[in-house]
Amino acid sequence: MNNVDDILTPTSIWLKQKRKLALATVISTWGSSPRPVGGQMAIDQNGEIIGSVSGGCIEGAVILEGINSIKDGKTRIKDYGISNDMAWEVGLACGGELKVLIQPLDLDDKIVYSIVNSINKREIIKLRINCLNGSRKIDNTLDNQISYFDEKKNEFIHIIDPKPRLFIVGAVHIAQALVPLADVADYEIILIDPRDHFATKDRFPNCKIISQWPDEALSKFHLDKSSHLVTLTHDPKIDDLALIYCLKKNFGYIGSLGSKKTHHKRYNRLLQMGFKKEELSKIHGPIGLDINAKTPAEIATSILAEIINYRRKNHDK
Repeated sequence: MNNVDDILTPTSIWLKQKRKLALATVISTWGSSPRPVGGQMAIDQNGEIIGSVSGGCIEGAVILEGINSIKDGKTRIKDYGISNDMAWEVGLACGGELKVLIQPLDLDDKIVYSIVNSINKREIIKLRINCLNGSRKIDNTLDNQISYFDEKKNEFIHIIDPKPRLFIVGAVHIAQALVPLADVADYEIILIDPRDHFATKDRFPNCKIISQWPDEALSKFHLDKSSHLVTLTHDPKIDDLALIYCLKKNFGYIGSLGSKKTHHKRYNRLLQMGFKKEELSKIHGPIGLDINAKTPAEIATSILAEIINYRRKNHDK
């Protein structure tokens, strides 16, 4: 997903259990709203919830509106203001305003099931919602890249992206620090290293491990702009295989560990293999934001910060 958690997958499970549900979606924000546009919360008839629309400030009011929506079957839009005092009480720095669309769901909600199916396939979904009557239509012909509310048409365009995926080549110390950081930031993590004694579940318990050469491992995945690569081994026999494979794809962030001298050698090797200078400019090297990082944890932090910066600059336009 782009900016928000996937709550539709667990919501689809509730629907299969024949729970009557309403779905609340943040469609517009002003000021320092605690949740971004597209943030969602599912509400059942007993007031149980999945997800959040405000981080706790207005959940109670939205839950009541959700229950009412389940009862009368009507879609509604509600405006909420979050004062600085309210925000402070739930651990936020300051308040803001947000507009929330609340709509009842059918027990056999084909739109929800279709979106969940696309999430599982890592396919982008573009949903057009009429905020007057609640009608929804998947329309992937839309050019939009981010979710937004069109006040003139009273229409919300909801863009649901695949969860960002991070391929880490090299089961080294920096990877041990990077994996938990990326996990907290909600990346799907795949660790690749043909060296079995490095890539073990004891050292990396919280990610998928593939003990194969990088080009072979990467060939098993559909790669796109939501895919990101970090190479950490310092061994050209391993790292270069990943770089060569990914530079030929419509890929997201690509970064390689090493000094300026190491990166210069890497650049010249790939140049001699036939890559163009503009292609090689995609490689972030030396990897990571320049924060004078020294320890594995600090280097991992700089790497993840650079990936996040790359994603936001290149996606949220």
